[in-house]
Amino acid sequence: MNDPLSRPDIKDSEDALGQFGAAAQRSHRLHICAGDLDSFGERHGILYRFGDDAVGDRRTDQGPSRPILSGRVVEETPRPGWLMTFSDVDVLESYDSCSRLAAPLFICVVLEGSIEIGVGSRRHRLNAGNAMSVRLAEQFPLRVHQAAGQRLRTLNLALEDDAIAALGEQTAVGSLLEADRPHLHLWSLPGYVAPMLEQIAAPQPSAGQRCLLLEAICLQLLCHGLPHSDRKRRSGISPGERERLERVRRRLHDAPAETHTLAGLAHQASMSPTSLRAKFQRCFGLSLFDYLRERRLQLAYQLLEQGHSVQQAAHVSGYNHASNFSTAFRRRFGMSPSAVI
Repeated sequence: MNDPLSRPDIKDSEDALGQFGAAAQRSHRLHICAGDLDSFGERHGILYRFGDDAVGDRRTDQGPSRPILSGRVVEETPRPGWLMTFSDVDVLESYDSCSRLAAPLFICVVLEGSIEIGVGSRRHRLNAGNAMSVRLAEQFPLRVHQAAGQRLRTLNLALEDDAIAALGEQTAVGSLLEADRPHLHLWSLPGYVAPMLEQIAAPQPSAGQRCLLLEAICLQLLCHGLPHSDRKRRSGISPGERERLERVRRRLHDAPAETHTLAGLAHQASMSPTSLRAKFQRCFGLSLFDYLRERRLQLAYQLLEQGHSVQQAAHVSGYNHASNFSTAFRRRFGMSPSAVI
C-alpha cells in the first residue's frame, strides 16, 4: 500500500498485494478496499480511518468492500529483515492511519503526490522528492493522512532489529545507527537517485541483476536517510542527564495513573522545571505531558482489548472523568472506547 506504515506482507483474495516480481509485470490496476486495510491493521497494529468515519463504526455504504485505493503494490525482501514496498495507487477516498507498534527504522520516500505525517508534536507534509526516516516506540506513533483525488507513488523500506544489528557491525555504519529513539529525520531525495528508484518496478534481465538492483536501492536510501548531524544534536545532554531523564520517562511509563507535576518530576531529575521540559522534549521527541497522555491512552487501549469496561480503563489509566477520557481516546485513535470492546 502507499501507506508509509504498511509492511510488505498483506494479501487479499484477489492478490492485490502479491509478491514483488509477479506484481511488477501487471498493467491493470486493482482495487484495495477498506476491509483489506482493516485486516492488515489488525495483524500489524495499525488503525485506519476512512473519510469522516470512525474506525470500527463503519456500517453504511459498501462497508468493508468500499474501495479506498486503486493501483498496484510490489514488494520484496532484498535481505533478511529488509522489507521493501513500492506503491503506485490512486487514492479514491481520503484516509488516515496510526501506528501502535515499534518501528526500529522505517524510511519512506514520496515519488509522486503528497502525504501529511505527524510524530509527537511534529507535523509535516511530504511532497514528491521528500522523504522521512522514523524510529518509533509504542508511545510515539506515526500518524499519516493521505488525501483523495491524487496519484500517489511511494517507496518504503523497513529494517528489523537483527538487520540493523548486522549493519552496525561495520564501525563507520554503526555510528550512524546510534541515534536515540524515537527519532524523525526529514530529508530530500538527491536528484541522481530518483531515476534509480524508477527502475524498481521495471523488469530486469535476470533475477540476480534484480536482486543487486534492489540491494543498491536500499543502500542508497540508508546512505541518505540516516542523519549525519545526530551527535551534534545530542551534545547538549550529558550522559548523567540522559540517565536522569530516562528515570523520569520510566516513572511516567510505569505509573501513568499517578498525579504527576512538573515540579515533582523536575525534583526527581535534579533539574529546574524549564530545563527538564526542554531536555525531555529534545531527548524523547515529545513533551512530558504529551508522553504521559500517550502512555495513558495506550494503556487504556490494551485494557479495553482485554475486556475491561470503559470506566475501568479510564480509571486505571489515570482519567478521573469518563467524558474527558472518551474525548482524548477518540482524538488519539479515531474511534470511541466502546468500539474497541
